[in-house]
This record gives sequence, structure tokens and C-alpha cells, in this order.
Amino acid sequence: MIRATRLKIILLTLSLIFSSLSYGIELEQLMGLPYNSPTISELRDNFETKKPVESFLPFLKVYKLDYLEDGIFMEYNSDISLYRIALFDSGHSYKSYRLKLPFDAKWGMSLEQVEDNSGMLEFSDQNIYIRKYSTEQYVIDFYFEDNKLNHIKITATLQTLKDKTKEVLQGTGLRLIPNGTVKEGNVLDGNGTMVWRDGAAIYKGDWSYGLPHGRGEYIDTFGNKYAGEFKLGFFWGQGDFYSKSLDYSYSGNYAMSMRQDSGSISYPNNTSYSGSWVQDIMSGSGTYVRGDAYIYRGEMKNNAFNGKGALQTPDGYITGEFKDGKPHGTCTQTVIDGSIMLVGHFENGLKDGKFKVSTYGIESDVVYEKNIQITTGPIDPKDLNK
Repeated sequence: MIRATRLKIILLTLSLIFSSLSYGIELEQLMGLPYNSPTISELRDNFETKKPVESFLPFLKVYKLDYLEDGIFMEYNSDISLYRIALFDSGHSYKSYRLKLPFDAKWGMSLEQVEDNSGMLEFSDQNIYIRKYSTEQYVIDFYFEDNKLNHIKITATLQTLKDKTKEVLQGTGLRLIPNGTVKEGNVLDGNGTMVWRDGAAIYKGDWSYGLPHGRGEYIDTFGNKYAGEFKLGFFWGQGDFYSKSLDYSYSGNYAMSMRQDSGSISYPNNTSYSGSWVQDIMSGSGTYVRGDAYIYRGEMKNNAFNGKGALQTPDGYITGEFKDGKPHGTCTQTVIDGSIMLVGHFENGLKDGKFKVSTYGIESDVVYEKNIQITTGPIDPKDLNK
């Protein structure tokens, strides 16, 4: 009976842990952030819909993405910052939204049950079936049918859009706006060429909504060249970029003219990276190569090795945890011919603590302090603090 109770407790704990991982993003906190922000990118990674339905509403200056398999649509304003989210139980073309709802609500809850979590909700002047929760940052509309929650809308306030200006600027790369000189073609809804500043920059390709949109080519006098997909004036989609001034080439995905999702960058000195990106930053899983001897495969964050990975060097291999480009945590170090292997704790790239060492199959214990070997052989636990 005791074992069964313990098992239930363990399973419940694991359930809570995985629940918090899957449902940890507060949707209200996303309002005003740009499309390619790390937090919104993390949310999209949880979606089953890989190719959302796109809609452009030029008169409203809205870019809308419908994730039908996930029961959500997201609307961005002309700055491509998130200003509205709609969540659905099911019905129409949507499946049920399965991640965390505001105030830990659940589909099918009654008004009274939702208010137990949110407090008293306001009446809506527009619809008797809507109750509102308003703050200075956002407004949440709860829709009830037969007194059962079946739809939610979250809308950013003007104050939030203003407060998130810094984040939007950080996520915005080069954008081509139609204030140049038309050289040829149709630059409203067709194919045409526009030149800026007496030839300092040129775009030739598809246009929609009065912006570069579709496939095209961009070149400027700084030696930058891009050929690929455009969206709403941005490099957006698959494309190839070359920078003469920074001497690198990139092939992969863009969003808002910044490297996003998967892509490969390479430099003439045999340094390259192939993997995941968020806002021009190496983030996610990837492979980093420097010359012929240094190869890292694993997790990246903030343009450095962070997380689980494996590093190959001229001397051998290190596998385990990394932090800010260095082994940090439990790692296994193996010399190139496999004759010696060490397993133990690294601290900021230095061996620190007790290590299990195998030398040609003979095992021993070694204690290191900041990469300096302190003892060899069997260790008395009483001596560890010494």
C-alpha cells in the first residue's frame, strides 16, 4: 500500500512537472512582442501546425496566421508585433487549443468557475455572451455558449504596443519601404524594380500590397546581396545572403530580415555553423565547426555552447553539459585514441572535484581542483574536504 502511494505521488509529481513545461507560457505576456521573439518562437515550437494559413489585410494593416491544428490564430500589426490572439475550443476549422489558458481556465467551464480564478468579469457592450477582463496591458474576452467557455480573445492595449517598442526594434532587420524610384514594372501588385538613393540599394522581384512580397533579389553598395523570399518588405522565408563587408555567406530561413529557424552560415577561415537561429542568434540545436579540428554538436544559446553537447578537439572529445562555450557540469573527457577517459564535474571549463579515470581499462579515482590534480587512487571520503 505504501509503495503504491509513493508511486502515485511520483507519477503526480512528474505529471505536474511536464504540465508546467508544456503549459508554462503566459499568453498575455506575449502581447506586443515581434513575430520572431524568442518567447513567441518557443510557443510556436509547441504547435502541431507547421504551415499556418496566412492572411494579409492591408486596409487593417494586419498580418494574420491561423494555426488550425492548434486552435489558435495570431494577428500582428504593421510593425509585425503581436496585438491579438484568439483561442478556440473546437468547431469551425479549428481543433481545440490544448496549451495553458488565461487564469488556468478550462474549456467548458461555467462563468462562475472562470470567475473563481479571475475575479469578477465585466459585461461587454457588444455581446451578452462575452465577459471581459481588462488591464492597462491587455483585454481578455471570454466567450460563453450555454454558459460554457468555448472561445477566448486577448488584445494588446496601445500602452503595451508602446512599451514593447524596444523589443520590436531588436527583432526588426532591414525593411524595404516603397519610397524609392520606380525603374520598371508594377510595384503595387506584380513584378517590378525599385531603386533607393541613386542606386545605393536595388530590389527587383515580386510585389504585393505595395511592398516587396514573393521572390526577389536585393543588392546594395555595401556589397550585400540577397536572393530568395520576401514578405511585407522583409527578407522572409528561404534565401541566400552574402555580405562582402563582414565576409560571410548564409543560406537558410529568415523572418523580419533576421536569421530565424534553420540555416547555415560560413566564413572563409573554415568556420561555420549549421542549425537553429532566433533573431540572428545561434539558439537551439546545431553544429559549429572551426577549422578541421574543432567540431561541436549540441545545444546552443546566445551564440555559445549551452546545454548538452559533444566537442571534438585535436586532443580528444568532451561530451556532457556546456555553459557559455565551456564544459560545465558532468562531462566525459576522452583522449583521441580512447586510451584514457575521465568522468566528473567541470566548473567553467576546469575539472573540479572527484573524477573516475580509466587508463587502458584500469580504473582509478582522481580529485582535481581547478584543473590541478590533487590526489590519485582510492579516496577516503573524509579527505575530500581537505
